[in-house]
Amino acid sequence: MAKFENHESKPQKKALILNASHNDMRMIQALKALGYYVITIGQNPGLIGEKYADEYICQDYSDEEATLALAKGLNIDAICSCCNDFGVLTAAYVAERLKLPGHDSYEVAQVLHHKDRFKSFARELGIKTPLARVFISPQAALEWIKFHGEYPLMVKAPDLSAGNGITKVCRWQEARPAVELAFEKSRTKSIVVEPYIEGTQHAICTFLIDRKVVAACSNNEYSFINPYRVEIDTFPADGIEALQDRLIAEIEKMAEALHLTDGIFEMQYHMTPDGDFWIMECMRRVLGNLYSIPSSSLMGFNWDYWEVRARCGLGCRDFPLHAQPSGFFAYRALIAEKNGIYKSLNVADSVRQYIVETCMLQDFGYEIRNHKSDPMGFLFFSFPDRETMDSVMVDQYRNVKVEVEELL
Repeated sequence: MAKFENHESKPQKKALILNASHNDMRMIQALKALGYYVITIGQNPGLIGEKYADEYICQDYSDEEATLALAKGLNIDAICSCCNDFGVLTAAYVAERLKLPGHDSYEVAQVLHHKDRFKSFARELGIKTPLARVFISPQAALEWIKFHGEYPLMVKAPDLSAGNGITKVCRWQEARPAVELAFEKSRTKSIVVEPYIEGTQHAICTFLIDRKVVAACSNNEYSFINPYRVEIDTFPADGIEALQDRLIAEIEKMAEALHLTDGIFEMQYHMTPDGDFWIMECMRRVLGNLYSIPSSSLMGFNWDYWEVRARCGLGCRDFPLHAQPSGFFAYRALIAEKNGIYKSLNVADSVRQYIVETCMLQDFGYEIRNHKSDPMGFLFFSFPDRETMDSVMVDQYRNVKVEVEELL
């Protein structure tokens, strides 16, 4: 694992990171280890990452102009996105206007993090991705679905992540609520309609230096309670040996076309029953569910550390270029099956023996109001082989349960 470097500087350099959630705390720790005075912002005070930072300011990080004004006033030396697509956009916007290093242009950030723009760009470049149709009014979307849509299809808000505003539509009666939900959630007040792709869901997370992939890890994605929010990742992905070179070629093609800066480039893809793939979306940020814990174990280096170096413009000269995936790792987000009061967590011994780390976000007695997107915490696993991993994480899924009491 890469070692953090401690740097003393007077005056101390300032870094602004655009949230302090559990997904951001490892980046905050990396910034601190690199010698920065770390300032976090966000609208939800009390997040776990705040205790690792030097200062917290209550402000909406998705407000680009307000964040720019704050960054100017703070006289920051670096800015880092959080684990959210709006954070990527704001960081790129601020970096471009303040001429800070380490970020793609604001235009490129929009192309990659708005589903409608990404699909259009990818198809123009010859990337294999589903044909997405964009609509700016519910009536136009519904008319197209009624007369031209082939079921099943997907209706999505183009500017959100973590499964927000997404619905699979299998018949006409489901179209209107799906379209209304997507428009309600979308900040751009547009939606995307695209074909549903049969197959299994996976991701490949890479690190770019000079627009070339220098490291890559892969995973399978499983969603049991919320079909649009990943609950379990297992590392490495099934069938990656046959697909990795082709996936990397697509990433490098995009990196060259968009003149991407160094750092993380993650891509979600569906593997079809015949072993081919479709690229669904991509992102340039750390990933959710504390993804970097198992991915760092798999690769033998700290992803957050190198991502911070890239975004702060510190360079990646000593990046471990020969790192290769080794072992079998996984995480599980602890999601309840219903709303209520978090009572207990039951983990069977057959599962518990493979746990190597935990991160609990909520205490017993916590009121769960949106169980499909509010994890109680995370479990991290290491396995001797793929067969054991698949058995524990998938076949024995019911051997881990968040127990909930009904609200009175």
